[in-house]
Amino acid sequence: LRDVPARPDRIRVQAAGFEPHADERPRFPAGRDVPYDVTLRAVPGLRGLVLAEDQPVVGAQVTLHGLVRRPLAFARTDDDGRFFLPWVDGATTVSAQQGQYGTAREPVSGPGEIVLRLPLGGFIAGRVVDQAGRPVEDFSVSASPLTWGRGGPPAQSFSSEDGHFLLGPLAAGRMEIWAAAEGYQPAERRGVEVRAGETVEGITLTLRTSVVLEGQVTDARTGRPVEGAQVVPAEWRSGALAEAVGTYTDADGRYRLDALPGVRTSIRVKAEGYRSVLIGGVEGAPGSRVVRDFALNPQASDALPGSELTGVGAVLASHPDGVRIGQILPGGPAEGVLAAGDVVVSVDGDPIQGADMGKVAQAIRGEEGSEVELMVRRGGDGPPERVVLVRGRVTVPDRHHMPRN
Repeated sequence: LRDVPARPDRIRVQAAGFEPHADERPRFPAGRDVPYDVTLRAVPGLRGLVLAEDQPVVGAQVTLHGLVRRPLAFARTDDDGRFFLPWVDGATTVSAQQGQYGTAREPVSGPGEIVLRLPLGGFIAGRVVDQAGRPVEDFSVSASPLTWGRGGPPAQSFSSEDGHFLLGPLAAGRMEIWAAAEGYQPAERRGVEVRAGETVEGITLTLRTSVVLEGQVTDARTGRPVEGAQVVPAEWRSGALAEAVGTYTDADGRYRLDALPGVRTSIRVKAEGYRSVLIGGVEGAPGSRVVRDFALNPQASDALPGSELTGVGAVLASHPDGVRIGQILPGGPAEGVLAAGDVVVSVDGDPIQGADMGKVAQAIRGEEGSEVELMVRRGGDGPPERVVLVRGRVTVPDRHHMPRN
């Protein structure tokens, strides 16, 4: 510690797995270098190390389990692969998982030290080509387990004259693979079975020409360009690839995206000091040029953190006949028109019974000022009633996590 006064108000020392230590108004002798030793008292817990191929694993999730379904405690490994979990009575096992190596699980009966060794990862080998079968030379590939909650590794970038890639290591299991490149729609392949220590070969991902989206990001209050705003596709199931093909605005606030899905999609825009905004209704023919400008509202220092979206301001939940309105967000177009418990059965004339929730949300979401027609069963009963709403910009507090539109 440098520039410490001769008599500081307090010195506090703390570390994971130990009781904090504090000295009130300590006195130090005169001199440039003064020793100060502290002995910390360990608290009961589980300390350990997570390894894969005899190397420490950084960022692995470690969880303490009992007989109940909810985890008793959890932590992530540090840069040395180490972790600490406070001991909880009733704990029976501890597990560690990481998207590149899989899961290890060991029984535990009390506080102590433990080493968790993750199983070997597997690899996926293949090619990325365009719709004419020609190799795509520069691209990114990502994969994610189809098993809920497992997570996946970040996207890997490749530069290959023949379009070949070797992705991994990956935790064993059924995978979904995505590929993306500038100028192309993303491609995906589901149900690829990865085995520990083995390489799956012969995977081909075909990319098709993308629509080009460009425009300017400005400050909603001043109209001035916002430099350094991040503009990314928001509907990809692979967040890692969305980041890889996203872009940032230049000094004039201008951006260009040319790796978008070939279906109606949404764009997320965010910048330091502003509320992020989710803009829906972006679509166009392959190879066409679409211009969309975005205005960001500053995040007031005295306001609750939140984001914005263009839609009707309703929180959606699944329902056998379509989607149920779970909550109405204040200030949105749906306020005073729809109510919690109403069931939407069609959007713009298309029935949505059994439809994917994400696609329904995308259909309701759209450009600010545009209309959306909903057929609604009031309270979930009775004949459908036609409701037309004009999409607007809605503020969403951070505490909301259900699908919003």
